[in-house]
Amino acid sequence: MQVEASQARTWTRLVAVGAVAVGFAIAGLRAPSASARGDAEPTAAPGERGAALYGRDCVFCHGAEGQGSPRGVPITDAGEATTHYALVTGRMPLDDPDAVPQRGPTQYSDEDIAAITAHVAGFGDGPTLPDVGWRDADAAEGGRLYRLHCGACHGATAVGAALAYDRRSPPLFDAEPSVVAAAVVSGPGAMPAFGPDGFTDEELGAIVAYVQRLQSPVDRGGWPIFRTGRPDEALIALGVALPVLLVLAGWIARRPPRSEDGA
Repeated sequence: MQVEASQARTWTRLVAVGAVAVGFAIAGLRAPSASARGDAEPTAAPGERGAALYGRDCVFCHGAEGQGSPRGVPITDAGEATTHYALVTGRMPLDDPDAVPQRGPTQYSDEDIAAITAHVAGFGDGPTLPDVGWRDADAAEGGRLYRLHCGACHGATAVGAALAYDRRSPPLFDAEPSVVAAAVVSGPGAMPAFGPDGFTDEELGAIVAYVQRLQSPVDRGGWPIFRTGRPDEALIALGVALPVLLVLAGWIARRPPRSEDGA
């Protein structure tokens, strides 16, 4: 009888522990993750949405009012331009506060970027995000301005270049139009800030148009045999000229030596 009672108590404990474990598992499945919580508030007003996202992803390093902390720089004067640049290029938020910001995938939707940008812009008097019309801008004039003000660091073809103190300017082949405009007026990193008065809207639009033209040039130059925009001369040299030269060299090597009497 005692053995049966002991077995019954053991089974009772096992059933109780199993029920608790199942309860925790169900609660864990129903509890939204941080990203799910972020996506569960689409109806929040833009101001509230920006404050909520900033409090979730940014306040730990930059402070509640953008005053900064030992983990992040102050952003009270970041403004719309700097914030837009950092979020669109995926440089923020950082998983590791000590990491160097690098371009990566954008981690927010356009609506969330606009909401966070508006919230951060309220911290101080930073540069606003320019709204430039670049599609019909003068790309040739933009090229002249780019070579004069930007080419020394980013290269004449926007491939980037080495700078001092082991730094390197990034290539611009993935730079969106709004990112180019934001960078020009805000000056991220080692880049000088030209500010809202550095260029007129027409000049800034021309620079943006030129950078976009560099990303998808109409004519890359060279001999467009196949109309692909690629360096076709190299293909012709390897596929045609080199074999011809090899055959010619072999023919010369097989020629019999001439006799001394010239016969």
